[in-house]
Amino acid sequence: MKTIIKIAWRNIWRNKRRTLITVASIMFALFFAIIMRGFQIGSYAKMRENAIESYSGYLQIQKEGYWDDKNINNSMVLDSEIVENLEKDGRVSVIIPRLESFALASSGESTKGVMVTGIVPDKEDRMTRIKSYLKEGAFIDEADKGILVAEGLAEFLQVQINDTLVLFSSGYHGTTAAGLYPVKGILKLPTPEMNKSTVYLALSEAQHLFSAYERTTAMVFHLETLDDLEGLEQDVRQQLDTERYEVMGWEIMNKELLQMIETDNAGGVIMIAILYMVIAFGIFGTVLMMTNERIREFSVMVSVGMQKTKLAKIVILELFFLTAMAVFAGILISLPVMFYFYYNPIEFSGEMVEVMLDFNFEPVMPMSLDLNIFIFQGIAISVLSTIAMSYPTIKILKLDVVKGLRS
Repeated sequence: MKTIIKIAWRNIWRNKRRTLITVASIMFALFFAIIMRGFQIGSYAKMRENAIESYSGYLQIQKEGYWDDKNINNSMVLDSEIVENLEKDGRVSVIIPRLESFALASSGESTKGVMVTGIVPDKEDRMTRIKSYLKEGAFIDEADKGILVAEGLAEFLQVQINDTLVLFSSGYHGTTAAGLYPVKGILKLPTPEMNKSTVYLALSEAQHLFSAYERTTAMVFHLETLDDLEGLEQDVRQQLDTERYEVMGWEIMNKELLQMIETDNAGGVIMIAILYMVIAFGIFGTVLMMTNERIREFSVMVSVGMQKTKLAKIVILELFFLTAMAVFAGILISLPVMFYFYYNPIEFSGEMVEVMLDFNFEPVMPMSLDLNIFIFQGIAISVLSTIAMSYPTIKILKLDVVKGLRS
């Protein structure tokens, strides 16, 4: 076997130019496939992270029917003992109570519909890192009477720190909800849609505004890892009255996002397939030339006693070495680029920012270092090489030595 390997290795360097051109064509096609896929997977991961950690959480407990009818009257009072028991679960990082409702926000002559979110500031920050989004002013605490306003909304309403914002809405069971709140801080939220229409109050203040004392619209779970979600979801359901409460995973709450990712991913797969067609033609072209140019050589070797099966093994090893070098080189040259963009994601500017914001995307393109990207490329190239190997194998096994010697 060592002899066969040595012969195969020497054979590929008999025509150095053809070998280098073949390796380079596969290497660069693989490089572009890896980089493109890395940006795609990174963007999808960023979208999921924004959806999970900036709003929905991994899991939520809501009153039955709230998701379809987000009305303050569909708020709930969840037994504190149940919440305490769930927080003791090692898979749970924190459980965040929220009270959400809609209101009209007004300042001067400007008015806009907004989402009012009542939060426990310290708990909320453990998942959404909301304090890190503070652009101006100060953050609120649990007893604060001030309000936090998203940057896009603040620009629309033309409010600044210490200005007063008027909120008007309908409270619990039809009560009037109205209040004047000093703007304590302005947040630059990562999700564009939230950045245009969100205000935050301390939970106790939001409950007072909507006359929904001790009530919440959701208990949001932040987990240690996504892998814990399925098991925890089942355990939470067992502890609750499912006729009164509903347990929802992040995928259900972000169906539109997942559908958009699947659609975009399909387009990415098509582009990857085109690149693989380039790689396939490069491999097969090399195999075709390598085989047909050496028919006389193969015939001579067989005529002096070389077994056809061993000859086929040599040619197969030659192709294996070519593709292995190309895959290794393609991954090697892609790693510095991927690491650079992983730590320095592309931030869009100019008109592109507005376009991405219109589609509710954060104007940034991160890179993923997911190991599966490299594994998939290696498997794909191996499949293409295996298919290409069938041609020289069949050609050698059916070789007519007499005709070959005359060629």
